[in-house]
Amino acid sequence: MRIGILVCLGVLISGLSYGQEQPQNVKEGDIFTINSGSDLKFHSLKLPKLNMLVKQGERPNYKKLDGMEVEVVSIENTKKGTFAVLKRTNDEDFFIHRKTIKANLNKAFSYEELE
Repeated sequence: MRIGILVCLGVLISGLSYGQEQPQNVKEGDIFTINSGSDLKFHSLKLPKLNMLVKQGERPNYKKLDGMEVEVVSIENTKKGTFAVLKRTNDEDFFIHRKTIKANLNKAFSYEELE
């Protein structure tokens, strides 16, 4: 009985660790398009808070990110997941003082925020 439970737990843990692989073999230089949902809340992108954008003198607007093409600059593996550093393909800033943003790749593909 104990051996059966241990085998089931081992299979479950190995399945979870297999699912933690880098999504869709993303590599540096890949180009994606940012897609927002109907509520304009991004679950995977690490964006500056709206009040910080106002303090820096920018009019906060996340709508401009919808449909924007981005390029993967680098990929970072952390305990919280796999993150990609993204920059715009036309070399402009996302916001004032922000040339790059980070995206959690696991969440980005599950919420379909990156295509």
